[in-house]
Amino acid sequence: MDGTTQMPVPMKKRRSTHSSDTSSYHEQSDASSISTASDNNSSSSCTDDNGDVEEDILNRLNQNDPTLTTICLDEWFPVNNMEWHDVGQTLGRNTHLTNLSILNDSDGEAISVTDEWALYSGLQHNRSIQILHFTGPLPALFQGFIHPSNTFWESNIHLVDLSLNGLEMGRKEMKQLSQVITTKAMNLVALDITHCWSSDGGCFFGDDDNLFTMLLQTLKKMKDRPLKRLELQGNAIGSTSMKELVKTIQRYCPHLEELNLQDTTIGHRSCKALASLLRDPSSRLSSLDLWRCSMNDDCALILADALKDNKTLQFLSLGRNNFTVKGWKVFSALLCNKSSTIVETFTSNHTLECLGVSDELLLVDLPLGLNLSDDKRAVAMNKVVKFHQGELLSIMGVKLLPNVMTCIGTKQKDSCHELLRRDLLSATFSIVRNTPALFQNVSLNEGSQDSFDLADVLGKMKLFRTELDEGTIADLTETLDQTLCV
Repeated sequence: MDGTTQMPVPMKKRRSTHSSDTSSYHEQSDASSISTASDNNSSSSCTDDNGDVEEDILNRLNQNDPTLTTICLDEWFPVNNMEWHDVGQTLGRNTHLTNLSILNDSDGEAISVTDEWALYSGLQHNRSIQILHFTGPLPALFQGFIHPSNTFWESNIHLVDLSLNGLEMGRKEMKQLSQVITTKAMNLVALDITHCWSSDGGCFFGDDDNLFTMLLQTLKKMKDRPLKRLELQGNAIGSTSMKELVKTIQRYCPHLEELNLQDTTIGHRSCKALASLLRDPSSRLSSLDLWRCSMNDDCALILADALKDNKTLQFLSLGRNNFTVKGWKVFSALLCNKSSTIVETFTSNHTLECLGVSDELLLVDLPLGLNLSDDKRAVAMNKVVKFHQGELLSIMGVKLLPNVMTCIGTKQKDSCHELLRRDLLSATFSIVRNTPALFQNVSLNEGSQDSFDLADVLGKMKLFRTELDEGTIADLTETLDQTLCV
């Protein structure tokens, strides 16, 4: 893009904070009304507990404090129009603020329309904000700020993350938002439209087909932009709209990594649409949030089947759905089918690391833990050794251990997760101890005349899994690296 600089993306591995109140538009991870953060430390404070905090924040803003990078403004901040005006002007001059959230209360009384105008008049001059979140109701937002004539959107090249939550929008507002996103905010890579209401249709955002169609058209116009996160939480997206959304993502959002659809009723047909996205070999999706989506065991079967060959999805949030033991067993088999053949275990899903379940289920906890490593070859080897050890020994004999060591040897230290290394080392030791005759005459190198009793070497170390501390792991790895050469 001419005249612009591609800014670093503040993407994060999202682990959504799930509120138990489905009617709340104000889901926050903490209770602070104003928070501050720096590269070296972070702090948060509540202005209702200490009125001095408000004055301190204003002073730091006025002084353009480089450590003040994050602020959340809500009903506890300025109490009259003049103060909102001052805050807006100060925000406009600030050059270090990167993360700003503006939250009104659910009644829309904490920040009046007059307050909004006063705030936006100064905020439009800011050029440093990268992450901007609005939680409504904010009736003046589309009149005084989200408008193509506002120079903030084109001049602030740093903005990469825009979040709109609990807002009331009609076709006019959606058209303005689309114009801003597609023609002005050219570096945007994260877009959230959550818990929104259609003022034209008198229904949730997703239920208004015309409004949702305008969103899809907006996404299509962003084809040449690296949109990496899309959140549509709390919107009523029907099966037809879901199918169109998936088609749009596949064709026009090739860089998408995170998709949040939590609190959306997803039925059988919507699951089939999502399954096509999960099967797409060109998809880069690494996080899919389907928390509290009213899914049943049939949906579990559809999703699990779609993930058999998926190599990108690491986080799949499935908590608070209607799965029974039958549904969870499907995911357990997906991750590691212990009763299957060696080949099926070896080719099971080694990528998925989290299912977003608050109370860990024994059915999926172990195989998910086995996937925690960047070295997926080592993950596959661990599963096979753990559940098919006898078969492997009968097939490979003494050659089994060198193959294991190619996954956990000293050269793999950075890519092999510590827990995985412990598992495989423990298995290696167990194999040698339980079948000592097989390892009595092991050569140092292929064709070498020198041999030794590996079982005796390891036996003298008196190892048990509980004794695998860091020093022991290093010693054992070095010993096996030196003695087991493929």
